[in-house]
Amino acid sequence: MMKWFLGFVLLLAAAFGGLYYWLYRPQEESLVVAKQELGAKDEEIRRLKGRVADLETVRDELETLGSALQRQVSEKEKEMAALRSTQDELVSELKQEIDDRRVEVERIRDKLRVEMVDEVLFDSGEAFIKEDGIRVLTKIGAVLKKAGDRAIEIQGHTDNVPIRGALARRFATNWELSAARAINVVRFLQDRSGLSPKNLVAHAFSEYQPRASNETDEGRRKNRRIEIILGPIQTVKPGASPPEAEASEMTGADSGAPSE
Repeated sequence: MMKWFLGFVLLLAAAFGGLYYWLYRPQEESLVVAKQELGAKDEEIRRLKGRVADLETVRDELETLGSALQRQVSEKEKEMAALRSTQDELVSELKQEIDDRRVEVERIRDKLRVEMVDEVLFDSGEAFIKEDGIRVLTKIGAVLKKAGDRAIEIQGHTDNVPIRGALARRFATNWELSAARAINVVRFLQDRSGLSPKNLVAHAFSEYQPRASNETDEGRRKNRRIEIILGPIQTVKPGASPPEAEASEMTGADSGAPSE
């Protein structure tokens, strides 16, 4: 009887062992795998949340940058509108000189250039502004006065004809002549037109930045000139000529005249 009972117990234990092995063991293994997969998913979720946070930070930065750029664009549009208005007013005030091909008004990107052949302002070989020149500069100065806080560069240019004779006692070379003319225009705009001297600068280029060939009277006339460059305070560099525009708005031109 005892042997039979022990055999029954052993049989029952074997049955439970087999049941555990075939039924519960796979479930335990599946549970372990599921926990591992859940841990991996949790890690992936944490990683994705980190990326989302980074992307939200980038989005906020881009929105801030976009707002700043929009303000800059709006300010630039206003500045360009003001520049076009100044150009239109200069063209209107200098209509006769432009029609006579003695003055040219050109907008190059964010700058304006007023170019005058020397005979508009000076007698041949002179640096003192003549009466007609005073009239022209008075009109230019009045317009520039309304243009606001802008840098104003005055450039003096000559042809390549050497200075000789009595005139050489006053101006040893074309350097001195171009410098004297540029400085006198600056002084006029400061003293007579009331422009801020902090915004004014004079540069002499002598014969070394010609507009045309010096082989003809017409070319030399184009090269003997005064340029007034109106530009933003922060972008004007001493001695730098405005870059040639790929697409510029130009009014007026120059024609031939005798040399100095």
